[in-house]
Amino acid sequence: MIKLFLYLLISGLFILDWLFLTYGIGIRQMTWIPEFISIIIAVLIPFRTAVTKEAHMPVKYMFLLIIYIAHIAIGFLLNDVTGWTMLSGVRIYAKFIPIFLVGLIFPLTAQEFKKLVLFVFVLAMIQFPVVLWQRFIAFATSISGDPMGGTVGHSSSGVLSIFLLIIISFLVAFYVKEQISLPVFILALVAAFIPTTLNETKITFILLPISFIFPAIFIKAKRKTIFRVMLVMFIFLGSFFVLKGIYDHFQSQRWGYGIQTFVTMPGRLEGDSRNRLDPIKHSFTNAAKDPRFLFFGRGAGNVSEGFTPRLSGKYVREGKYFGVGGVSFPKMIWEIGIIGTILLFLFPFFIFLDAAGLSKKEDFLGAFSLGMVSFPVFFSLSILYTNTMDSNLLIYLFFLSAGHIARQRQFYAVEEEMQIQPVLENKTYFNEMSTA
Repeated sequence: MIKLFLYLLISGLFILDWLFLTYGIGIRQMTWIPEFISIIIAVLIPFRTAVTKEAHMPVKYMFLLIIYIAHIAIGFLLNDVTGWTMLSGVRIYAKFIPIFLVGLIFPLTAQEFKKLVLFVFVLAMIQFPVVLWQRFIAFATSISGDPMGGTVGHSSSGVLSIFLLIIISFLVAFYVKEQISLPVFILALVAAFIPTTLNETKITFILLPISFIFPAIFIKAKRKTIFRVMLVMFIFLGSFFVLKGIYDHFQSQRWGYGIQTFVTMPGRLEGDSRNRLDPIKHSFTNAAKDPRFLFFGRGAGNVSEGFTPRLSGKYVREGKYFGVGGVSFPKMIWEIGIIGTILLFLFPFFIFLDAAGLSKKEDFLGAFSLGMVSFPVFFSLSILYTNTMDSNLLIYLFFLSAGHIARQRQFYAVEEEMQIQPVLENKTYFNEMSTA
């Protein structure tokens, strides 16, 4: 049953918002299905642990979850948050927890997880024809790249680009780990890369090097691997020039200049980045006025605008005035404070360390872990760039993958201890014998 829920969850991430928000198909409540699945899994977790009597929860994640949940609860109490707003806050800041725990409480077999990863890759490949259709048919007259959001939804081009760059990072990892052939790598790379050039997302210029270079940093230097890495670097250089050429083509139609002029033009880059930097600056300025706000925030959900006025927080007006809603990071400072923000960023930090440790393996898990070394970086940067916490795609996919990595890292850590223990015992025995 849990596998069915996961496939429904992943399918919903790519379909439901697109159907309703872009084409008006269905009802608003159907876009809540991923959250409903998260709730169902949260209900199933206690029953599962009661039956199996085991949870496979690494200590660091157990303490991090306890402290994180306690911090949110304290924020509710300090700010006298209403019950309905609490629901909104829990939906934003705790919806990922059951999905993260799936890999720890309901561990999938290697084959089951492999099929799940393949399913996500297939959905990623579907974005290629969809974005082509959007760019040249559905929105052919648009001078903006915003409508080219694939099946993620309207005006979700930034989220789609980050997701596809993550996919590229995994493709690089699978190729250098010899899990996919060169033809498959090239074809899948083209299908994932082209949509990022057609939606004119500037963040692609910054994140594209991470997709190609980051996995290469954590691989073992072998002759065959070095040739593959060199090919990847050659493809990266070529793709960067392709990105610049296509971006400049469409941008020149809109603004009359390309990315190079955008960066060098006095005041142009500063003006564009102000939309993201100013809300961050204002979030710290306002929080510093009260230590309670600085460390615990104004309460999870208390600055967010809900689906109804009842679900909206008491600081929605202030949040709109300071432009908080567009990017997750400043809203996190407003709602859960510095402590809560640090605690949340500790999740990708720990996953990065665990993935780096597993990336040394030469099987499918090693290749997936090598891709996961980049995923926490992309996820963390996305919080600074877009509305990641409210957008289900990145947060659910990251924590679903993170739970699997955490479980596998613990499993192999126990296995390594069991292998080392006899060696230590023999060493102690020989030391005792030599002393005698």
